[in-house]
Amino acid sequence: KGVMIACASMYGNTENMVDVFASVLAQEGVKDIRIHNISKTHVSELISDSFKYSHIVLAAPTYNNGIYPLMDNYLEDMRALALKNRSVTVLGNGSWAPQSTKLMAAKVSEMKGMTLRENNLTIKSSLKEAQMEELKTLSRQIAEEVL
Repeated sequence: KGVMIACASMYGNTENMVDVFASVLAQEGVKDIRIHNISKTHVSELISDSFKYSHIVLAAPTYNNGIYPLMDNYLEDMRALALKNRSVTVLGNGSWAPQSTKLMAAKVSEMKGMTLRENNLTIKSSLKEAQMEELKTLSRQIAEEVL
């Protein structure tokens, strides 16, 4: 049991959200946390850790009203390799029309045997103080499942 976080970030705001998320996981006692910057990590490593960890967190910005391309490719590989029996949480970002959370969740929901968390989180551009408690609550819920 552990948490693998796959993060795509264009301006650093999604990455910051992931850092806060992972920090809360660690504070709650989760020891096995793996964070991947999907822009710098080969998809084979992402897939390997996807099969290894019980919980997967997907974090990506909206890109041209869709999913950030490298995240979309990773999701397609997950589907093609029939990854299953994982708990998935989605964290999205977008400025004027955030779509990534909804689109990533839709792709995960099409995969057999995946448990998609219902209370995912979408931020607009950057994590706001008002969203901190929601993000911390999500982290704590995952920590309870892992521990």
